[in-house]
Amino acid sequence: MDKIVSYFDNIARNWDELRKCYFPDELKTKVKEGMVKDKDIIAADIGTGTGFIALELAKVSHSVIAIDVSTEMLKMAQKRAEEEGLKNLLFIKGEMQKIPLMDGSVDLVFTNMALHHVDDPLKGIQEMYRILKPGGSITIIDVEKHEFEWAKEEMCDLWLGFEPREISEWMQIAGFKNISVESSGYLARAVSKKGCKAEVGIFIAKGVK
Repeated sequence: MDKIVSYFDNIARNWDELRKCYFPDELKTKVKEGMVKDKDIIAADIGTGTGFIALELAKVSHSVIAIDVSTEMLKMAQKRAEEEGLKNLLFIKGEMQKIPLMDGSVDLVFTNMALHHVDDPLKGIQEMYRILKPGGSITIIDVEKHEFEWAKEEMCDLWLGFEPREISEWMQIAGFKNISVESSGYLARAVSKKGCKAEVGIFIAKGVK
């Protein structure tokens, strides 16, 4: 975990530019599909980074709790929120496998490109289930299974993406219902230090507590 925290602390100031290569802005549109602006909704964004998803959620929710292991990432997210005049976000340092929120405290939970940095993805999914209110929904965005081993060393990836079957099974074990795992239609792109180019599909998984 220390290595991952250090990695993201070090790239926080440049993350918004780096991120544009990894995954497209259009993912934000996918996230908000079907969402109606609701003054009562409390959402959580786990592994928020610089607030890519959280800031969009803040525009259609009562409040958003943005959680990340990296203090520097949270600082950048808070700065972006201030620049956009968004005052309904709460930034908290914490990790997915031990989310610092009460049981049944949020209506929606999102995690974007964070699950593959978690030691135990099932535990992370179970934690997200725990903090959801009954009837609350989860959205997981991450990369599909791939074989680019260099991502482990260069990008601190603990998992080389996931099979849809794995995600679906973990969500079932956690207790989720109405589960779907589908391709987003977008690709995550990265280039290794040796010039190896990677293009990997991005999936979106959803479920209801």
